[in-house]
Amino acid sequence: MEVLKTEHAGFCFGVKRAIDIVLKEREKTKENIYTIGPIIHNSQMVQALEEKGITPVDDIFRIKDGIVVFRTHGIKKEEEEYIKKQNLKVIDATCPFVKRVRKHAIYLEKNGYTVVIVGDKNHPEVKSVLSYLHNGGIVLQKSVPVPAKKIGIVSQTTLDADTFLDVVNGLVGGAEEIRVYNTICESTQVRQKEAARLSSMVDIMLVVGGMNSSNTTKLYNIAKKEQPNTYHIETDEDLKPEWFSGMQRVGITGGASTPGFIMDLVERRVKYI
Repeated sequence: MEVLKTEHAGFCFGVKRAIDIVLKEREKTKENIYTIGPIIHNSQMVQALEEKGITPVDDIFRIKDGIVVFRTHGIKKEEEEYIKKQNLKVIDATCPFVKRVRKHAIYLEKNGYTVVIVGDKNHPEVKSVLSYLHNGGIVLQKSVPVPAKKIGIVSQTTLDADTFLDVVNGLVGGAEEIRVYNTICESTQVRQKEAARLSSMVDIMLVVGGMNSSNTTKLYNIAKKEQPNTYHIETDEDLKPEWFSGMQRVGITGGASTPGFIMDLVERRVKYI
């Protein structure tokens, strides 16, 4: 079988930056290091970090000492305020592109706009941005009316462009003034285009990444539209030989939080099926 890969797959800039920061800190100190939730949405990488003493915690308010890492998706305002009161040492590994969403959203709120975040209300990035708006923003994943004269729109960084444009177009006719910031990460858009293109060229498509990863799930959905024989897997252990019966060309892509070593393992196993 011929194996083809997208040019951009595996760790994006923000994820690589976060992992590099926390590992560098681990080399310098013996203090406890905590991340607020998983630092990225990849269970294999999170487990590897735990083995090095970098522990994800769901309840930051139980931490009294040590070093706290702001994960790539950002943290909530109340969590940041608690950390400051406790005088805990902080490592800010928030993705710069996530910070950009927050910056634009806060600006819009201060200037009298009703803020609409296009994205998943349950995603930690969206929850983080909302918390800095005193939870006064509106989160949409589809076009619905918003009763406001001034509407400001931002996007979750890992959103697909079609959803973003659908919501924006649906809001255009219902307000006197609309201000839009396209805050979808450029890397996200590039990866989605590459996934769509490669999926149309192969007999089977593999999308590698965490099942809880938003950007990986969107890659899967995009690829599935082009190639029905598309599978979302986390590791090479998820591969099933029967998927490849009669297949000539296999396409592989990976989410922004998928480690390179997992991508390599998947490619290696596919070649020996």
